[in-house]
Formats: sequence, C-alpha cells, structure tokens
Amino acid sequence: MTELVEHSFPPRPGYPNVFELTTIPNEIWIGDHCNGFLPDRTNAVFNYVSAMAKQPTTVHYCQVFDESVKSKYPNLNFKFRMFNPMWQAFENYTAKPDHEFKNFVCSFNGSPHASRKLLTAGLHKFGWFNPTYCSKNFIASRNEIDGEIQNHCPAELEPIYRKFILSDRPDADQFYNTSSGFGFVRQDHGSNVKGLQNKLTQSFVHVVSETVGHSYYPYVTEKFLYSVVTRGLFVAYAQPGWHKHLAQYYGFKPYTRLFNYTFDSIESPVVRLVELFSMLSKFSKLSEYDCHDLYLMEQDTINYNYNHYFTKGYLKVLHDQLQ
Repeated sequence: MTELVEHSFPPRPGYPNVFELTTIPNEIWIGDHCNGFLPDRTNAVFNYVSAMAKQPTTVHYCQVFDESVKSKYPNLNFKFRMFNPMWQAFENYTAKPDHEFKNFVCSFNGSPHASRKLLTAGLHKFGWFNPTYCSKNFIASRNEIDGEIQNHCPAELEPIYRKFILSDRPDADQFYNTSSGFGFVRQDHGSNVKGLQNKLTQSFVHVVSETVGHSYYPYVTEKFLYSVVTRGLFVAYAQPGWHKHLAQYYGFKPYTRLFNYTFDSIESPVVRLVELFSMLSKFSKLSEYDCHDLYLMEQDTINYNYNHYFTKGYLKVLHDQLQ
C-alpha cells in the first residue's frame, strides 16, 4: 500500500547529512530537493545512497518518481511519502476575494536558486517585474546570471537566448543587485497567503517560481496552491514535464483554453523560460476588461482545482496512480 501521509517514521535526514553516513540502513527517509536532477535523471544524493547500500534499500521521499528515475537505481525501492504540512497549510484559508486585473504578472522568489536568478532577470527584461507584485529576496550580479545562462543553455543557442534574459536598460544592474520582498515567513503559508492574496487576485497570471526549477525532474511544492486557493491562473517556471506531472499524479488541471504548454517539455531551463515568456507575451497588452473575459473562460477549471484541493481529491488521484 502506498503511504500518502507522514507519520511514525524516524526523523528524515536532509541531503547534506546523507553524505555523512558510512552505513546505509535498509530503510531511510530523505528530505528536501537534494539539489535537483541532472539531464540523465540521476542525482548526487541517490547516487551516494545506491553506491553505499550493502543491501536493497527502501528510500522514502516526498516526490513521486517514474521509471526514468527508478531505472537508474535498481537497488533502491522508492516510496512516496507526502509531506503533510505543505499540503495542509491552506486548508483554513476561507477568503474569496474578487479578482481585478490591475497587473499582468505576480511572482514570488525566495532562495537564490539558479532558476530564480534567470526568472527574475527575465521578468525584468520583459518589463513584467512590478515590485508591488513581484519579489526577489536575493541579489545576483549580471555576471552570475550570465553564468547561469552559460550553464543551462545549449552553446549554439546561448547568444540568442541571452538577449531575452539579460537587459541593457540603465536600471538593470541596480535591479540585479537589489533585493525586495513582502515579509514572507518560510513555511507559514497560512499567514503568507493572506498577505499575498491581493497581489495574486490583482494579477492576471501567477508565474510560480518552483524550487530548483533548473533541475531535470519535476519537484512539486506548495507554491502553486497560492493560486489554487485564491482562485487564480498560474503557470510554473519549473522542471521539464512539471505541469504534466502535476495533472497525472495530483489531478490538478491545466488551463488549456488559454495557455499553450509546449514549453513544459523543453529540457533546457533557459530555453524553457524564454518559451514560457513567449507564450505569455500575447496576453501582456490586454486590457483589464479583456483579461477578465479570458479569466472567465477558465472558470470551470479554476473552480475544479479549488474544490480538488479542499476536498482532498488529490489524495485519491495519488493513491490510484501509485498502486
């Protein structure tokens, strides 16, 4: 039976602690994002566990793995265990604020993962980073951002895609080297959503800044739920296949009447970001009235996702998918 709850298990070691283990137990619970996956769907933490394990080992982890990962580690038996605090954090949110589209994009960016350096720079380049609605709780120099472009873009495409991320505007370097935020409290999502609800409901689309979005295997966190519970539209700058993964394993529906999700299958984080922005750009000049009409076109899906969360329908989908 697949376990979908967190209970009765020894404390999970974070991934830095895994490398301190000289003996791997026959059952281990590993936490956090483990710094993501390489293009071949391998990961340094699981490489270490697999190499050090003297017997078949059960690995409890907070994300669902498909065969592209499992096949790399035949001696590891991965078991999905839901991290309940993340998923339950919004259950007491009962507000139903109206939507008025004064702004185009909102996006909330915490720890300075490579993907967030790229995302915030790209938002600035496109003129979509409105500090009233977007946060950037870190600084990253032009050289750092350029380094991430080099690290995550095919060499032959790098000169082209750099143009869509790095800016030559006079205020660019000041933007890169300035942080801004909204008093976000880590893991206190019940309070945070109340503080962010106006930013979410006054924006046409929430660009979810997923954790380690430059990784190559989906990592689903609570971040998209900020839009689900405030009944808004979202797309995620996340790992390749993230939206498909969210629909298949959790049952949340994409907004296919409005958004083209072709970008979701693109492997390169840099190319995927620019193609995501390209898809969104056709909406960027619409009036508040036009945005409201388009929002209403997705009302059924918005309501479905809202109810799917609050009725815990995602638990049934997970159970069915993981048997």
